Amino acid sequence: MKMKIHHLSFLLLLTIIITSSFIIPMQSEVITLTTDTFSDKIKEKGTAWFVKFCVPWCKHCKKLGSLWDDFGKAMETEDEIEIGEVDCGTDKAVCSKVDIHSYPTFKVFYDGEEVARYQGTRDVESLKAFVSEEAEKAAAKVQLDNDKEL
Repeated sequence: MKMKIHHLSFLLLLTIIITSSFIIPMQSEVITLTTDTFSDKIKEKGTAWFVKFCVPWCKHCKKLGSLWDDFGKAMETEDEIEIGEVDCGTDKAVCSKVDIHSYPTFKVFYDGEEVARYQGTRDVESLKAFVSEEAEKAAAKVQLDNDKEL
């Protein structure tokens, strides 16, 4: 009887371990951008990038808590909008290149160009409304410019 209980316990434990390896935790869609990746990523055609620039020691950045990750999760279904973040402590060259002087700073880029800076309320719905509107305006402008060239 002891052997049977031990065997069942082992099988139960093994089942839990195997099953848990297939459960993938929900990760936000926030992409960490670095000096090596920033320029290429924000130049992706037809894609708006909404990027948070922060440093780890900034009290205002810390105060954001999980807001940016929550926002990233809320934007997962948006195909033409990417959410990124840059640590200006480790990637100073990026932050210098895009003129970051205070933290946190939030900027929208489209086809490699900065199109807007966010200074509104810091909640998921406000961020989502802002970036959706700015992405739409930027895409319309690019389309208009392309039509003029034809």
